Amino acid sequence: MSDFEITALVLAEHEVFRREFAALDDLSGPELAAAWEALHTRLEVHAVAEEQLFYPLLTQEADGEEETAEGVHDHNEIRHAAAAVGEHEVGSEAWWEAVHAARQVNADHMAEEETDFFPPFREAVDGEQREALGMRWLAFHDEHERARGLSGEDAEVAEVVATDVPEGDPSV
Repeated sequence: MSDFEITALVLAEHEVFRREFAALDDLSGPELAAAWEALHTRLEVHAVAEEQLFYPLLTQEADGEEETAEGVHDHNEIRHAAAAVGEHEVGSEAWWEAVHAARQVNADHMAEEETDFFPPFREAVDGEQREALGMRWLAFHDEHERARGLSGEDAEVAEVVATDVPEGDPSV
């Protein structure tokens, strides 16, 4: 498996999320606020990238309609949990409770993707197409750095399923 194929890139980002959530425990004040804001932004970029690139192909090529619906539902839960963090003073008990809730929803989602979504996707989508999709993943992240152009609004399953995923490497 190439380091640049889509599931490897998604998995690598999952590991970053695990580390960044854990790192919050060692921060306070302005550093804590900045770290949370950066993590919150990355969560949104990740979710939209999956909704535009990974999930449509999971549905189309790996009969993953149910998984896609679950994934979109999870993303919306993560969005709501992350938004709830912003309703509290940074570092307060209520803020930490909201962060822990967001962390748990995200952890459950990542585990489900890794065990239930990735294997059938890898079986159904050939390595060349997964790598081309990985290049699109990287391009998407570059284009939407700091969530530029993303709304943060809930995704709709029907729209995700209906998304056409362009084929080929975007850099050629």
